[in-house]
Formats: sequence, structure tokens, C-alpha cells
Amino acid sequence: MRSAFLLLALLIGVHTFHIKEKQNSKNHQDITRIAILRATAKVCGSVEGFEKPKPLNTETLARSCKKDAFASNFDSGITMISYYNQQTDTDHPLSSKHHFDNEAFLDGKALIIKGLDTITTYMKNLKFEDARKTLGQILHTLQDFYSHSNWIEMGKTEPCTALINLEENIPNPADEKTETCEKDTTNTNSGAKIKDNILKDNILTSGYFGTSKKKGKCSHGGTLDFTTGFGRGWDGINKDGSDSSHGSLHKQAADMAIAATVQLMEKIWKSNDEPTFYRLIGLHQDKPKGEWKSVLSIFKSKSRVSDASEK
Repeated sequence: MRSAFLLLALLIGVHTFHIKEKQNSKNHQDITRIAILRATAKVCGSVEGFEKPKPLNTETLARSCKKDAFASNFDSGITMISYYNQQTDTDHPLSSKHHFDNEAFLDGKALIIKGLDTITTYMKNLKFEDARKTLGQILHTLQDFYSHSNWIEMGKTEPCTALINLEENIPNPADEKTETCEKDTTNTNSGAKIKDNILKDNILTSGYFGTSKKKGKCSHGGTLDFTTGFGRGWDGINKDGSDSSHGSLHKQAADMAIAATVQLMEKIWKSNDEPTFYRLIGLHQDKPKGEWKSVLSIFKSKSRVSDASEK
């Protein structure tokens, strides 16, 4: 019964940037693919004669990077990272820290920072399959921050760099007693209403997901989020898709998640070197392999392998 419930949750896409393709929405696979392509284009900037291709996809970018023989491996590398990204929902569906739910900002950041250190260790020891798995996992958590918190509602125009830098503090998180959302609001098709003072004072919060929440806190929202109360699945702040509680802000959240993912990929590049980075993402003669192949037909990104905004 539990496994059936979790499968239903994943297929509906109630707790994260959606896994299934949805009209006018970007899922984790889209966000990850676009971001890795953009980050790789920056790394390839040092290649003599490099010009960022349009459209930007694994084939055109591999050619521009003078690594066209590895285009297929590049596509497999991104697909593997994306696979382990979405697996976070299967492995940790109710873990607040893995999705930045329930205002678990410190714990979520700790996952990302530890993951970055682990990736570097794996890369130095040539364990690239393990590095890709860890990368996919922490990218999921990082990307969820922008959909599940009120970062977008506060009008932020740049990613929260504190999530990937140990020395930075997460800016102004709400304490456990601070009420963040209005109670007893009516359904106006715009989701939960975040309190005016929370947005005015730039207080960071995120929605609660599960069966209960603290008094006055915001809910995640969605069909299987029971913190909203019966018949109030709309009463949340998530931006997982265009049809979510705060779906009007989905595009901004997805774009910010892409930008944040690019920053994290650049951090990995600068903590290592270009050849090692290329091998991590599959732009290398060694073809990525792993257990992901057994379910690749289900989760592999389909036709949307280009960044439409850069065509």
C-alpha cells in the first residue's frame, strides 16, 4: 500500500518539479539538462574558436567543443544525472531536507554541501558513476528550493548562493513560531496567501508537506498534501508546475532553478579541472554506465533536449 501511494504521488507530481512532462511546465529533467548544457558551454569557452551553438543541445555543443565523437556519451551522462535526480522522490518522498519542505533550510543546505565534497572525492578517485549519482541527488534538492520556498515571491532575481557555499548564511529564515501564511483564505485560484510582513521583511519560509504543520505556517499544497485540510489542496505555495498552487510563478521558479544549477556545476568545475569535469558529464570517450539503464525507457528525457530559449 505504501509503495502504491508513493508511485501515485510521483506520477501525479504533487511534491516536486514534475517528473512527467506537463504543458507549459519544466520538470527536473528539463531543468537539469538545460543547466548542464549552459554550464558546459561556459567550460568550453576556452576552446579555440568556440562559439555557443544554436540550438544548444548535446550534439551541437559537443561539436562546438571539438568533442563531437563523444556526443552520445554526453547525452547518456546528462540522462544518468537526471535519472538520479528524479530518484530522490522515490528514495526520500517524505524527507523535508531533501525537498526544502517544512522550513528545513539548514538540513537541506547540509545535504548539498556534503554532496559537493563527496562528488569531488569521487572524481579524484575516478569513481564517476558514484559522482553522477550524488550530483543528481543534490541537484534535486537545490532545484526544489525555488519551487517550495518563497524565494520567488520575495522578488529575488538571483539564486541563493548560500545553499552551495559553506561560509554563507541562509538569509533571514523564519523561526518556528513565526506565522507565515494567512489562515482561512478563500480559493481565488492563486493559492495560499503569504503574510504581507513576511514578504516585506524578506523572511524566508517554505511550505509544509505531509499530514500536519505548525500553527500559521504555509502548506506545500497539492492533492496528497494533507496539511491543508480536506478539500483545500489548492491552499499551498509550491510552484512545481503551471497548474500548482502558485503556478503563475512556475516559470520564474524553473528559470531560477536552472541558474542555480549552472552555479553549482561551475563550482564543481572550478574545484576540479576541465578534463575531469568533462568526464563527469559524459563528454569523454568513456561511456557512462550504471543501474539507471534498466529504467531508462521510463525516465529518459524525450524530445526536449534543446534549450528553447537559446534556439
